[in-house]
Amino acid sequence: MDCERVCLLLDDEWCPAYQLAAVQELAAHTAVEIPLVVLNDETFRLREQSPAYLARRLRSWGTWAPVCGATTVSRAIRGPPAYDERHHYTTVDALDDAAVVRCSPIWQDDRWQSLPDPVVDTIAAESDVAIRFGFGLLTGRILGALEYGVLSFHLGDIREYRGRIGALWEYLEDEPAAGVTLQQLTQRVDGGRIVAVDDVPIARRDTYGAVKRRQRSILGALLVEGVQNLNDPDFEPKVPETLGPYRSSPTVRELGRFLRKNGANVVRRVVASHPDSGSDSDSDSDSHSDSERETRRYQVNEFS
Repeated sequence: MDCERVCLLLDDEWCPAYQLAAVQELAAHTAVEIPLVVLNDETFRLREQSPAYLARRLRSWGTWAPVCGATTVSRAIRGPPAYDERHHYTTVDALDDAAVVRCSPIWQDDRWQSLPDPVVDTIAAESDVAIRFGFGLLTGRILGALEYGVLSFHLGDIREYRGRIGALWEYLEDEPAAGVTLQQLTQRVDGGRIVAVDDVPIARRDTYGAVKRRQRSILGALLVEGVQNLNDPDFEPKVPETLGPYRSSPTVRELGRFLRKNGANVVRRVVASHPDSGSDSDSDSDSHSDSERETRRYQVNEFS
């Protein structure tokens, strides 16, 4: 059986540009069709949640909560970066004829969600593989209902770095690169079978935002590679021999290191971009031009 029919699992009709760019790249460079889009019909508006729920959510982020808050305020004032601007999913031509199913997930506990059985049956009938861009941590029948499973991105190499907050851990450890894993989901968080994996460079004076942007810029190519791998009869998704430790939030000391490093690099980036100053590092200029290229990538065609 070939991996030709794709179901998209989305959290909303309006999606970040980097997700739609990845779907567009998949459609442009493979022979897949996308007959089905499943939308999360559950809302998470803060004003609708109880104080107890909001308190639990805040505690779950630990020391990272102030950074989340500052980012939210900054985006409210300045707007999101180009790769995170939201566009309607129908701006992707390949989704023009896709059927749409809306559903609310079934919460198994505070973290895990499953899809209703009728929705799983519809996905299995219409699709060979599902690509998860929404619905949180999935469990239940959907994981085994499709020939090629449910694919999901983790912004890190799960063999070394697992958990929330993407490239934070590689950034803190001064790693030369940050991984991105396309995994076939299992019951273990960030412990799926590897379908494709790649990494992006981290320059010495990169900001954290630059690394995040760079990671998102390769999702399309990684998705194409993953689907091509699944269509190779000799390919088997790889069970990782080792998994990195799961981390949910930085310690106070790690947060301090992040604020010092990222803050200094933000200042250096501002100074380097001033017309009267020059860059004292090749990596600075390379990183800056790299960021400009990635930004333009999300501002072309229907995403402009």
